[in-house]
Amino acid sequence: MSYKADTHMHSIYSYDGQMKLEDMVERGMDLGLEYMAFTEHLEFGQINMNQFLNRYDLYKREVERLQELYPNITLLKGVEVSNPENYSEQMRVLKMLDLDYIIGSNHILPDDNSKREILLYYQRILGMVINCDIDAVGHLDYLRRRVDDSLLPNDMIGVIFKEMIRKNIALEINTSAVRRSGLDSFPSDEKLELYRSLGGNMVTYGSDAHRLYEIYDAIDEVSSKYDFNQGVFVKRKFLSLK
Repeated sequence: MSYKADTHMHSIYSYDGQMKLEDMVERGMDLGLEYMAFTEHLEFGQINMNQFLNRYDLYKREVERLQELYPNITLLKGVEVSNPENYSEQMRVLKMLDLDYIIGSNHILPDDNSKREILLYYQRILGMVINCDIDAVGHLDYLRRRVDDSLLPNDMIGVIFKEMIRKNIALEINTSAVRRSGLDSFPSDEKLELYRSLGGNMVTYGSDAHRLYEIYDAIDEVSSKYDFNQGVFVKRKFLSLK
């Protein structure tokens, strides 16, 4: 096992999660994991800050309770924020919480396969990277679930990567691409090679699990292909696991 962590998972504290936190921890223990990051969905278009803070208080207390029960695995409190570039005030509040890990993700998929729509998708990610206090970019080319983004020159992706590298924002390698779409990963092997060529090195791996059997799915296989500086975020600081 080359990477004993899963840094992208959704419990029942996410609107689409199917798992109880304790069941997830027990599954992680069975798999021999050393770190698990619960990255609950945060959709500011669907929930206001007070509602989120109430839910976060329950979530935080449960994670801390489970950490006492399972001291042999490190449990990390995280969120996956959808399009944080649109919610600057909410992100300032989020920064004050004792989170370990904040993923920023673009969940606004293109309406069609046109170059214009694909460019808009990546422009949103660039805006997120430039303007938001996040630790990692989640499933960068998630749009490949629906469209072929090869029409877009690598120049745009390169601009995103350069800004991420400048700001020490990690690149998440999301293995849900394997089970959901039969792809290599999000981002693709081609984009990962571009990231490396530009000097990018800091990565996390996440299964994007919503069900128990999806935890750590394909992470061992995918992480063994690369020699990046792989790690996790603890108290929003990158901890290398190499």
